[in-house]
Amino acid sequence: MEEFASFLTSDIGLGGILSTVMLLIIFGGLVPWRQHRSALAEKDRQIEEHREDKIVQRKIIDEQASQISLLIPKIEVSVHMAETLKKLGAGEGP
Repeated sequence: MEEFASFLTSDIGLGGILSTVMLLIIFGGLVPWRQHRSALAEKDRQIEEHREDKIVQRKIIDEQASQISLLIPKIEVSVHMAETLKKLGAGEGP
């Protein structure tokens, strides 16, 4: 690393280093601090929205599970009644 640092300062000079940094900024190699902070803030906002959506989805899933649990015994009774009516219609006894 020391060889690289000495190469930069001795061979290309301060103007070359500044030009290199400017080129890195222009072509996306270095990102300005303001842009970095705004990108992080946007990602944080997206993560928070995702968490809120996940919480809402979890509530919906829990509600659906409780409704299904309430319906299962009623469906079993309905199926039993339908089978009994089918047997009675076919002339079989209960």
